[in-house]
Amino acid sequence: MPAVRYWEIIADKLSAAGWSWGYCSAVTANGWRWIVDAHRAGRRYIIHSDELLSAFLELEATLL
Repeated sequence: MPAVRYWEIIADKLSAAGWSWGYCSAVTANGWRWIVDAHRAGRRYIIHSDELLSAFLELEATLL
């Protein structure tokens, strides 16, 4: 069984709470950027971070 990443646990919690979520990465002049978003019932939250886990942790702190 593959190891579960911490951001996947947070993503499962978001899904269980009824949030739709997604993420992508982009290369900028300063390096990689991660963009994580969640939406539900007309509300949308978008987080930008240098690390994927940090973005999910901030989203979790905001929503759950």
